[in-house]
Amino acid sequence: MSAHEAAREVSPAGEPDSLERLLYETCEADQLGASAWRARALSAASEYWRASMTGHHLDRRMRELVLVGIHASPASLHAPGVERHIERALKAGATHDEVIDVVFTVVGLANHALYTSVPILDEELEAAGVVAERTAPSPAYQAAKDAFIASRGFWEQRRDLIAELIPDYSAALDRLSTEAWRGGPLSPKDRTLVCIGIDSTVNHLFEPGLRRHIRNALGHGATAGEILEVLQLAGVIGLESYITGTQVLFGRE
Repeated sequence: MSAHEAAREVSPAGEPDSLERLLYETCEADQLGASAWRARALSAASEYWRASMTGHHLDRRMRELVLVGIHASPASLHAPGVERHIERALKAGATHDEVIDVVFTVVGLANHALYTSVPILDEELEAAGVVAERTAPSPAYQAAKDAFIASRGFWEQRRDLIAELIPDYSAALDRLSTEAWRGGPLSPKDRTLVCIGIDSTVNHLFEPGLRRHIRNALGHGATAGEILEVLQLAGVIGLESYITGTQVLFGRE
């Protein structure tokens, strides 16, 4: 048996969740396992992919929606992965509205940086003796804050400072952060699992948000098994280096 044939024995290309199947669609298959080393690498990568993609707690639709969020998040924005997992999510039964719910939900992730940067600016302005213009809380702001808490189940206190210093931006951010939660097609549990995925990736790892989303997911009925499978999916993005590299080397023209 050749090295290439041995690799196919380990991870049959016909399996829906086979990494080999994905690579055979875009690469010269004979090149992927053409040496003993390549075959072993392919076998190890395929086994890791399958272990992450074939759990028993999340259904295929939910796994793919989590992966859409992970690849579409501002911290990792990876267009080939977004395209791949949207296609797979739709084939698994997700609706277009559910996909939009995911990619809309991840937009606010970039504002996690404001929780650090705005307080730093405030401290440095004070140290420099600069008085920044502030806006006192208004009834409209309190209503928006109450709406956020009602839909999201928590409040980040540093948002109060953001509202004082950049009120128009804060109002737009509050609407952005709650729109999906007030009527999007995903259940709160499923949307929270998506949020756990994006907050646990290696290129974002945001502990305060991760703790909140895990707490909220448990409150919405998520199980430890479901959350652990989301965390596994957050790790599988490491395979994108291998996938991209082999596609560059052996991609079909």
